[in-house]
Amino acid sequence: MDRTKHVRLPDYLQTPLPVHTGHAEIVDFLLIDADIPDWLRADLHGQRQYRPARGAIRSVLDLRERFNGIHLPVSIEEFRNGLIELARHLPGPDQSPIDIDAKVRIYWRYLQGVERQIWRATISSAHVALDHFPVVRELKSLIASVVSTRNWLERRLEVIETSFQKPAYTPNDAVRKALLRLRHMSPGDRLQLFNKARMRRPELRNTDMREPDKWADLVTGDLGLSSG
Repeated sequence: MDRTKHVRLPDYLQTPLPVHTGHAEIVDFLLIDADIPDWLRADLHGQRQYRPARGAIRSVLDLRERFNGIHLPVSIEEFRNGLIELARHLPGPDQSPIDIDAKVRIYWRYLQGVERQIWRATISSAHVALDHFPVVRELKSLIASVVSTRNWLERRLEVIETSFQKPAYTPNDAVRKALLRLRHMSPGDRLQLFNKARMRRPELRNTDMREPDKWADLVTGDLGLSSG
């Protein structure tokens, strides 16, 4: 492994892997139509390895963007379609036909409010995990596993994105002075400099302006503290 071309991804100490079974499959169901590089998919499966040293941040940012604004509840139509799909492939008790209308009424009473993305992945998981049409309790258990993996995914992507930023270091004199000035600066002036820093380092997209130690080195020139 050429260390100049590849960088070790963060370990899982900050993001312990979910303990439920089927985590890797759920990851794939949640990201079923996403274009993900092999190194990132392997990491999200729990097989941490190396990422490319250059050009890898875009895949992480795009995947994080995928989870923005998607926490919408499933509609009754989508809920019904999911149960119909299961009924077509999974037999009921004693191989008896399934009364979908009755199932929708009962299951909706207990499961309404589940997020659309979670519901779709749950239906896919049921095909893999079960050999029969699930009862409410089994669907609740599958939903809990999917939610656990989805929440872990969001946190893991955040940790990976943060790892692209420069590692912590002892700031030089110019950076120390920049930090001091930024802390005493008006919010408006600080925001202008922060926006400049984000243009210079795209990885700062999800960084809070109130964390100047992560971006002060990018604005030392604007503050007249360096020639850069």
